[in-house]
Formats: sequence, structure tokens, C-alpha cells
Amino acid sequence: MPQHPKPITRRGFLRLTALGALSLALPRTVLADRDDYESFDPPPRDYGRVIAWQQAVRSLPDPGAKIVAYAGRDEVIPLQAQLPGVAPWPSNPTWYMTGGGFVHSGYVQPVETTPNLEVIERVEPPGFWAEVCLPFAATRWSVEGTGTGRKLYYETVYRVVNAAQAQDGAWYYQLEQGITYNTPGLWVPASAMRRLSPEDLAPISPGRPDKRMEISITNETLTCFEGETPVFTTRTASGIYGLGTPFGEFTVLHKRFGWRMVGDDYDLPGVPFPVYITRSAVAIHGTYWHNDYGRRHSHGCLNVASRDARWIYRWVDPIANYADGTTKAEPGKGTPVTVVA
Repeated sequence: MPQHPKPITRRGFLRLTALGALSLALPRTVLADRDDYESFDPPPRDYGRVIAWQQAVRSLPDPGAKIVAYAGRDEVIPLQAQLPGVAPWPSNPTWYMTGGGFVHSGYVQPVETTPNLEVIERVEPPGFWAEVCLPFAATRWSVEGTGTGRKLYYETVYRVVNAAQAQDGAWYYQLEQGITYNTPGLWVPASAMRRLSPEDLAPISPGRPDKRMEISITNETLTCFEGETPVFTTRTASGIYGLGTPFGEFTVLHKRFGWRMVGDDYDLPGVPFPVYITRSAVAIHGTYWHNDYGRRHSHGCLNVASRDARWIYRWVDPIANYADGTTKAEPGKGTPVTVVA
């Protein structure tokens, strides 16, 4: 049976959009040496979520410039422009201009703050896939229960399996894959979850037998080819020394819409669009715990921006199974992937 959407009321919208303070209480930016920083571009999003425990806001896009304020973890700040500045490390010279100065991009996740206005009141099996559309979403054990303390972050991906309305009128979704494995799990506000449409997940260039991917660890780049024509390229963050991304010839083995990745020192729900290339679970996947591509960060996987991960997922073979999200390639039929030093 079809799923039945119902718009959120204006009253519900106003209640569900309470995100708290969305900007730093800082003075207007003063560029003492503006001529040194002429290349201003629009920001990737209107806001940024601070990922590090503490992030310095400086008077100029320079790690040696005066600190005018600090932004704390999960604080949401306005992004007014993007520009190259003095790089704190060689691989990333990108800075963002915010309300009172400049913040380096490496640990600021560009985000949107527009809540979802559609509610699916009756979720038919097997559910539907959705991504977090706010900087973060608070979770709870039950619709009327208290919060768990776990936050789900922007562009992370989960399967929605149930919907329910709280006594105050707010709607909540219960999540499964991405936060749990095969059983229904935590609840989140429906306003924080945007349903992924068939267009969001549609294959790109399906049926082409000449697709291949090349990854350079030295350059930290990933390039997709159709024949000899590059059709997509992005920066990566590969495995740290001692846990390096393996070199060699691989093929795409399987892929998922979203997955919870757990290791000895990490627990990452909703990792977006992992594309696996080894049986030891090395994958190309989206990232929300840093925004610092061009150098090593991972435990062996290839981190890319989440929107780039979705593009790669849609482009590589095998073609996705929309209901399940986990799609395996027939032996030898996955897109070839070459990883070089």
C-alpha cells in the first residue's frame, strides 16, 4: 500500500523549528587586511555546525591571527563566505567567514536549518529511507519518553519504520537500519528527517560497461571515469598511518544507503552511502565527524563529503535495491576501483 503524507500545520512547524541559538553573539566582522583575501565565494551552506570540542574564531583567516571568540561543539554558526586563507596544515587552506570573524573549515560541517514539513503518518513495510535535514536531531527511547542524549547529525541516513504522534501534537519517526541493525530503535522528530525520494537515489549513467574509479592516496582524490572521460572528482581523506587504505585493484562488492559503523574507539550511526570495495569492509562513504579532506583521517576507509558519497553510490554498479538499500554485485560485475599511492 502507498505511504500517506500529511503536511505539518503552521502551529506544528513553529513548535518543531525551535533549534535554539543559531549564531554566535559576536560583533560585525572587520577585515583589517581585506586586500590580502580577495577571493570570496558563497558558503557551501548558510550555517555550519562546529564539530570540534572548541573552535577558535579569528580576526583574519590565519591560524596566527587574534582569537575573537570560541565556538563550542554542536554550536551552529552563520557562514557568510568561503575563502582561501593561511592553511593550518598544507592540505586545507579553506576558511569560512562567520558573524564575528573567520573559522577554519576543517571541523565545521556545513548544514541547513530548514525543517521537514511532510509527515508520513502511516509507514508501510519495509519503511522508507530518510536523512537528517537539521544540524542535529535529539533522540528518545519512546514518543513520550525522555531523551537518550544521542544526537543524529545532518545528512546521516536511516530507515524509518514507524510513525507516532505525541500528546503535544508533534510527530516522531522510529528508526531502524543506520541506528540499529534489524530491530526498531530510537525515535526522532519527523521535522528533522527528510524522506529520500526516488530521484535522490536514481542511478546515474546506468548500463554503461566502461565505468571505473581511480583513487590517489598521495593526492587524496577520487575520480570517476566513463571510458577515458572523467565525469566526477572529489577530495578524500584516507586511512591514517598504520591503518592505511590498501592499494591495488578492487571492484565494488556491495553498498548501502546508511549504516552504523562501530569500532574499538568509534560508534558512528547513519554513515551515509557506504560503497564497499574489500571484504574487510573498506568503503567509500560520507562523513560528518570532520570536514577536512586532502589528508589522512580514517581507519582505512575513504571519507568523502556526504553529498559526494550519494553521487558515488548512485553511479557505481550494482544498481540499488530501493527497498533494502543493501545491494550486492554479482562476482566480477561491480565497478572497478584502482587505489594507487
